This record gives sequence, structure tokens and C-alpha cells, in this order.
Amino acid sequence: MPSAKELNSTLYPHHTDFTGRDPPPKDGYSWNQIKDAIKSNSLHVLRRTDKGQYEYEQWQEKIDRKTYTNVGEYIAFAILQWPDLQDPADSNDINTTAMSQCKEDRYKTIDPRLTLRLNHYPFPVQESIQYFVLWSTRDMSLSSERERLDNYLIQQFIGNQDQPRSPLSQEVYSPAVGKKKQWMWFVNPIELRSVATVHHIHVFVRDVDLSEPNEVIIERQ
Repeated sequence: MPSAKELNSTLYPHHTDFTGRDPPPKDGYSWNQIKDAIKSNSLHVLRRTDKGQYEYEQWQEKIDRKTYTNVGEYIAFAILQWPDLQDPADSNDINTTAMSQCKEDRYKTIDPRLTLRLNHYPFPVQESIQYFVLWSTRDMSLSSERERLDNYLIQQFIGNQDQPRSPLSQEVYSPAVGKKKQWMWFVNPIELRSVATVHHIHVFVRDVDLSEPNEVIIERQ
């Protein structure tokens, strides 16, 4: 009789090699499991289920490759639809070097754009955790961009004295009464990125007691 692992691989065939990577817990990864993977630089242990990977690859195959040359280009222009996003190649001032760049490299030269969205093809997490992807036209793991990133996440989840919490994403839940938001994020190493051409970080958010210390866990690659 086939094992559950073999059965899943048969029911949900995909092209990703999960050899040596244990399946996710049935109730999803816990906060501490994600935190430990970040701190120990072992992000490879976090993986989709076979069903989740199958569904993600099926979604990829539906992208019109005559219009979008890769997944990143589709995400940037069809899904995120950043306001006023214009291909710099459309400008009369574009130089030859910029013209020689591929489309998704050219859009990174425009003003910064940040969009926080729920991860629709995530590895599973426990119900108490919201799992987002923060997409950007800049590399948010660079120290030069960290202030912009930190301010954005604080405004999403906490607010400040001058401006109350004002999340740009309607998918961000307000904290429960007597609770506050705690978050952590990481940048996947190149070999684990399923979308390599658009800058993004993985963000995890949960409610904690007001007495909990403010702790932001990050991993930069």
C-alpha cells in the first residue's frame, strides 16, 4: 500500500524536488518553527504541500507567455498594477543601455512601489498567523532601503504618534482587543525563489499581548 507521501505525489504531480524536506505539519508551521528557520538560516525546511505546489505550478502554466515572458513580469504588470507604473522604455529620454535591459529590470528604475498582499500560494501556517508577500520595485534587503521598509511595515501594523495605523492592504486584520501586532520577515535565498525577477519579502504577522516585547525577526540573503 502506498505511503501518504507517495499518494500525494501521485495525486498532485509537480516539478519541484522536495527530497530531504519533510512535509509541513498538518496544522501548518507554527510561529516558532518559522522563527527558528529564519534564525538558523534553514529556510529550505519551509515548503508547500504537494497539493499546494501542484496548484501553484498549474497557475503558472495558465499565464499567457506571448504577453508575459516570465512569472515576475506577469505579477508586476497584471496582478500588482502599481499606480502610474510606466515602462521607462516609453520615455523619450531613455538611453540605449536601459533599452537593452529586459522589461522587469527597466521598471525597477522608477519611483519605489510597495504592495502588501496575502500569499495565495503559501507554505501552510497555523491559523493564528497571516502570511503576506511584500512586493517592491527595490531590493528591500539592502540597508539603503531598510528605513523605507521598516516605516512601511510599522504603518501597516502599528501606526505612530503622528499618524494612526493605516494599512494600505485591506487584507491586514486589525489586532484583537488588548492585543498588538508582531511580525517577522525573510528574503528567500535565490535557489528557493519561485519568483526571481521581482523583489519581494515574506512577512508573517500575528496578534500578541500588549505586554509582549516588540520583536522583529528578519533574515537577509
